[in-house]
Amino acid sequence: MNVLSTVPPIALLVAGFVVCFFGYRLLRLTLGLAGFGVGLALGLTIAGLLPHASQILTIVVGIVCGILGALAAALLYKLGVFLLGAGAGVLAAGVVIVATGWHYPMLIRIVGALIGGVLALLVERPLVSILSAFAGGWGVVIGTFLLLGWYHAAGHSRPPANYGIMVACWLVLALTGAAVQLRSGSRHGKRQHPPPRPA
Repeated sequence: MNVLSTVPPIALLVAGFVVCFFGYRLLRLTLGLAGFGVGLALGLTIAGLLPHASQILTIVVGIVCGILGALAAALLYKLGVFLLGAGAGVLAAGVVIVATGWHYPMLIRIVGALIGGVLALLVERPLVSILSAFAGGWGVVIGTFLLLGWYHAAGHSRPPANYGIMVACWLVLALTGAAVQLRSGSRHGKRQHPPPRPA
């Protein structure tokens, strides 16, 4: 079962907007959403491996794993940062896979998750802002296109006809969100640490 088919489009749009433009400022919420997304995807994958698993059981397992992932990410800060980076890495890998049709999609997603998670831990402040902007921007784009009927939640073996437009909208929105977050963080840091006055 596709993750997108279990989440209402309006929820993707609203959550994506919040994460895209306020990801670092609302960090606990952002990490919780990242944990939920990673947990949901993992739960759906696990449920899909169970023999004769019904759709209801699959959804229940996915939601339970999503809630556990959200709690773990919100309470365990470093884990949350890693999951945010991992989720963004999986997202980027998925976009590349759909656009290029590369083989071994699961391996590419795992590599993307590991790279994104480790980078988020190493370069935390600016990268969390950038990754949350890109992850949230994709949520806005997917939610909007689903609501308008321009995109279907089922997986694609080849890029949909309007995939180029989706990617272009995503990049513009993500770069805008990253700029807003980084600029806001810079102003906030200056307020917290004013320059010393001359004697």
